[in-house]
Amino acid sequence: MSNPSGPSSGPGQGPGDASDDSARSAQACPRCGAHRLALLSLPDIDTTGYRPLDEAYGMTGGPSLEQPAIGCLACVADWPNLAAFQAEADGADKDASPANSG
Repeated sequence: MSNPSGPSSGPGQGPGDASDDSARSAQACPRCGAHRLALLSLPDIDTTGYRPLDEAYGMTGGPSLEQPAIGCLACVADWPNLAAFQAEADGADKDASPANSG
């Protein structure tokens, strides 16, 4: 007997299924148009708590506040930060506008 509440194992039924809305990004890739954008890196935050001797030894670094990189899982394009991604997306939108297609 099969378990109706268990995960389905048929083709196209897995967690990476293209019809699965949870695998889609809200914004499309400006290069290929696929909704498969993902964060490639996350900010590095030290979660070990306060360590008073770190200050005495000069080992204070603080959190890394760099913006995360963005990448497309479909065409393997990547952008170093949100500003670079938005600049390319804005350029793609201007190229696709009907005012420039004359």
